[in-house]
Amino acid sequence: MLSRLAVILTFLTLSWSSFPFSAHADDERPNVAYTGVYLMGNAQTKDKFPVYTRNQTKLRDALKIEMERVNGQGKLPFNLLFNTDMEEIKQRIDNTLSLAFVMVRDDISAESFSAVGTTINKTIINVGLTAILYDTRKIDGKDRNTVVFSFPLVGYSQRLDGDKKCSAADIDALFVESAASTVREHLLKRLAGAKLSDIFGEVADSTSGTATVSIGSTNGIEDGQNILFIIDGKKVASGTIIKLEKNSALVELPKGFKAQTGMKIKTTNMRASSDETFQVVEVKVSSKKAAKYFPPEVVGPQAAQWFSNFLTDRGGKVVLPSRVGGEWDQRATGTAFSLIDRAGIEHQFELPPPKYPVTLDITGIASKVTDSNDVNDICMFKAWMKVSIPSKKYEKEFDIFTSKSLIKGVQSFEEKNELFDLLYQLTAKIAREAEI
Repeated sequence: MLSRLAVILTFLTLSWSSFPFSAHADDERPNVAYTGVYLMGNAQTKDKFPVYTRNQTKLRDALKIEMERVNGQGKLPFNLLFNTDMEEIKQRIDNTLSLAFVMVRDDISAESFSAVGTTINKTIINVGLTAILYDTRKIDGKDRNTVVFSFPLVGYSQRLDGDKKCSAADIDALFVESAASTVREHLLKRLAGAKLSDIFGEVADSTSGTATVSIGSTNGIEDGQNILFIIDGKKVASGTIIKLEKNSALVELPKGFKAQTGMKIKTTNMRASSDETFQVVEVKVSSKKAAKYFPPEVVGPQAAQWFSNFLTDRGGKVVLPSRVGGEWDQRATGTAFSLIDRAGIEHQFELPPPKYPVTLDITGIASKVTDSNDVNDICMFKAWMKVSIPSKKYEKEFDIFTSKSLIKGVQSFEEKNELFDLLYQLTAKIAREAEI
């Protein structure tokens, strides 16, 4: 019998690392703080994720190991710093940028069916991750977290067992390993779309408590950004931009520091390699049959994450976290969402609006017995989905089908499971074939 956990699109609890720094003395890459894993939503959201909840420590440690391993290889466009006190790190690193992982799906479905004295147990594990590179700045005395780059990841696997069902311990192990292997296999490829650049200048004027520097908005810097003051190639202090002009900026200095005219300054920016940003903003289920099997509030976040993952991987697009599900601020532009940390404290994260909002619509599902004998029914399954991108004036319906040999007596639960898997495959097909 199929049983699927009820889920809502969320982000994992923020977990802080406790291992020493892994930077090399001669590593010239910009430094970025690794801040672990977040959970999107409110304090009650975590209760809806039992698999994550009982595995959060193992998951946190597994992902951190992967990050330490790839960081040690020197292949990232930046150097990651691991520490327990991120606020302290942000006072010492070259910029205000951080990297965090986000678990957006925690779906486990399982079913059992029998035929001719044999029991077959099937388990589907759907793990959704999103990595976010974000910038934390002090604006009007408050921290503002802005996502400057993101990419989704999906770990989707099926397991078949005999008479013995997949145990809770087995599911836990598969859940953690699926997340870790997904990061291991796709991290470097996805981060290729993120670009870091160092911006250099000098102090043009200085007074008590402030300094005017020779770089401004035309150089790509923003209000609230950190500026490093350098003597003999070494950082001696950092300040925050409090007033930004086109070719200059006013920087608030730390207490007790006096900047000298001509002193070298530096800041680091991270931007996506393309401004062609996409975001799934809505998933509809216009098919009445599909809506009976897959309620929009459940399948919507799943389909959005699948499509976002495949569009990033196969289309090379910059895809922002989906707006479907989660705790989004709908009072304004819908581009801000809440994250909670390990202590249950909420933090607001902001996203730039996407250039290309995307709407998906599950327009149909069908199944038909094409052949039958005493033991099996040969069935054809088919699904339709439409993708709409109004700002590109693009709209097209795609379909996919498959044939399966089903054991008699499995009933509608097997049909639903096959169609669920077909929808997953269809999102991959759309991302691969859509001319966007």
